[in-house]
Amino acid sequence: MVQEVVTGHSEAGGVGEKEEGIPLRAIEVFQIGEFDITNSMIATWIVALGIIIFAQVATRNIQAVPSGLQNFWEWLVEGLYNFLEGIVGAELVKKTFWFFATIFILILFSNWFGLIPGVGTLGWGHYGPEGFHVDRPWLRGVNADLNMTFAMAMTFFVCWVVWAFQANGAGGFLFHIFGAKGETKGALKVLMGRGFSFGRRAGKLSPFYSARFH
Repeated sequence: MVQEVVTGHSEAGGVGEKEEGIPLRAIEVFQIGEFDITNSMIATWIVALGIIIFAQVATRNIQAVPSGLQNFWEWLVEGLYNFLEGIVGAELVKKTFWFFATIFILILFSNWFGLIPGVGTLGWGHYGPEGFHVDRPWLRGVNADLNMTFAMAMTFFVCWVVWAFQANGAGGFLFHIFGAKGETKGALKVLMGRGFSFGRRAGKLSPFYSARFH
């Protein structure tokens, strides 16, 4: 549904100008029982299905000297692996590559899918003075849905906590979050640790934090 936002009224009391934009909420296209199927969900399923088919076709007949789709797929996967290895290290990349590669490829193909003509412009609507106006598009950009980005962020957060505990242990994890940084020793290290922890809590209670993050 196209959202209309009133930008303002003139001082003489005239009708304000209207501006069209993408609503924050994805549009319901149909229902399965009581479960709503949105245009963003349909676009996500199409992209996921396309990635699966593309990977199957590209790796159906593996050749020692890759060419065509196999060459592109191996270049994409190997390039991502080497890139992540340079960031997280050779040991951690073995545990995390499956997640980061999946998210990267999904976002990449979703953005490409959003460039296809018709995404967001084909759907149900009505005729108006300026012609046909789409109110309920059948497809919507995958990453334009807050639910999608929130789900990816929360999934990464949970995975990061698990990986951090596995790599550092409970003590190392807590020290990394709340411990004093640098080469401090003795009483100064304890004071800096407490001050750092207090600063984090006080920062979350500050008006700046509340205005920016809430």
